[in-house]
Amino acid sequence: MSAPRRALTRSPWAGCMIGLAVAGCTGVVSSPGGQNTGGASVTGSAGSTGATGATSGSAGSTMTSTGAAGAATTCNAAAPDPGDAPLTRLTQGQYLNTINDLFGKIDLTSVYPATSAASQFGLAQADVDGADLTNYERAAEAVSAAVVANTSTMAQVAPCAAGATTAAARTCASQFLQGFATRIYRAPIAAADMDRHLALYDAGAANGGYTHGIQLLLEAMLQSSRFLYRVELGTATAVGPTAVKLSDYELASRLSYGLWNTTPDVTLNTAAAAGKLETSADVSAQLQRMLQDPRGATMVPQFLGSWIALPQLAGVAKDSATYPQWTPALQTAMVTQAQSFFTDLLANQGGTLKALLTSKTVFTNNATAALSGASASALPSDGSFQSSQNPNAAGLLTLPAFLATQAKADQSSPIYRGKFVREQFFCQELPSPPANIPPAPVITPGVSTRERLTEHEVAASCAACHALMDPIGLGFENYDGIGAYRTVDNGKPVDASGMLAGTDVDGTFTGVAQLGALIANSATAESCVGTQWFRYAMGRAEQVADTCSLQQMKTTFHASGADLRTLPAAIVQTPAFMYRRPLAQGSN
Repeated sequence: MSAPRRALTRSPWAGCMIGLAVAGCTGVVSSPGGQNTGGASVTGSAGSTGATGATSGSAGSTMTSTGAAGAATTCNAAAPDPGDAPLTRLTQGQYLNTINDLFGKIDLTSVYPATSAASQFGLAQADVDGADLTNYERAAEAVSAAVVANTSTMAQVAPCAAGATTAAARTCASQFLQGFATRIYRAPIAAADMDRHLALYDAGAANGGYTHGIQLLLEAMLQSSRFLYRVELGTATAVGPTAVKLSDYELASRLSYGLWNTTPDVTLNTAAAAGKLETSADVSAQLQRMLQDPRGATMVPQFLGSWIALPQLAGVAKDSATYPQWTPALQTAMVTQAQSFFTDLLANQGGTLKALLTSKTVFTNNATAALSGASASALPSDGSFQSSQNPNAAGLLTLPAFLATQAKADQSSPIYRGKFVREQFFCQELPSPPANIPPAPVITPGVSTRERLTEHEVAASCAACHALMDPIGLGFENYDGIGAYRTVDNGKPVDASGMLAGTDVDGTFTGVAQLGALIANSATAESCVGTQWFRYAMGRAEQVADTCSLQQMKTTFHASGADLRTLPAAIVQTPAFMYRRPLAQGSN
């Protein structure tokens, strides 16, 4: 359909071109398999950087504590600063969910192939490349064609009396733009833009009547930046010198994509149209409604899954000779196992950070039984999971999906696992590795992983950094590279003793269960979890300006007893969520 492509390319009404590159947030830390699972130092738009504070580590190394500190900061409610808001493009999941919620289920597998997450928490991405443009064009063509070909869908999207005159049909197109198009753009079309949209309709209708005119409009609108990006301009209502209110429609989008990962529903749009999202109380009321929806109940589990790179597990490769049981079926079962644990944690175990790190509840089916030494024959043959208590378990820290991701292809990795704990639970950024890294210790028969890692103590270029990771990661050595429990490593009895240093809960421990108990009692870890949630919920890294928002959110989280279920409500009350900087001071 060449005409729609030409009309889109020359369209004068695109708010900002698809290829617009706006500096968003970056924070990539190398981890197993090249995955991006780090929450290290992150740069916000317009050059803002995450606030940092030095923390002394063992062996004379220096770690950087990421996450805005602010204990001594005075927060002025009359002059909030929401920080810079990067331009946010819909993730692939958000795009597909939005299409399905707008038009019904439309299979776009062949025209919009699946891609892996761009970063640990899907941090804001603005840039597009040629493949993105091609996918968007093909998807827009497929969706618009499917909509106009389906009488039922067309009647809901752009109804018009059969046999209407040309003038009446154009009136129907205008009604479509004033009505359903508000859902596509997540805001009303300005009166000044109506003529330009109708001109595009006219071009299509001249070559195929009302249906083709609507098809051409849909094709163009679905490739517009107003649809593909969550554009936030704010309003003229100032809240102090560095913040303005978001519009009701912009807040509706923040709520909907934050909680449901999709476009606002009819209730949210109705509230926005009526000005019922003006206050934090209005926003909180909608939040509570949305949390009661089954989609709302998935937000915290999705955060936890994203935190441990669960969506990337399917791409984790293992050496088939070392781990012949590593199959796609096992990987799928591991994902379900982790999701089952997260759901049960929130529904039946109190939902606290302590429970997340110390829970003895495990979920097992016939595919994952061998990982814990259970009997597969004693479990249902249909693959369903059963819960039980395991004294060796430590909640998230002993999930096979987590352990397999934080490991190498043919062995466990105290380095990856210790690095994860250091960065993800204590928000400490490790120093960059030196340029002259010596070869990794080779696997030798009869030599345990712990014995091989003693080479790090000898090599001066390795010792300082590895002293921050290895003593933590060695506490995981009861678990091999796919998360299976073991007591012997390469012919040697496992020594799972470890040590935490440079934290507020320093001490020795043996095994992951004791490590989990230490972290669960850490005020720093509780604060770091709040920082990780901020990154996930806001889709960007924290900035110095976010100090007060983080402080407010973490205070609420702490007052709840570190109940993970309170995190959604805690974030929506902050200036970072409720406002944005005026455009003249922002990065957009």
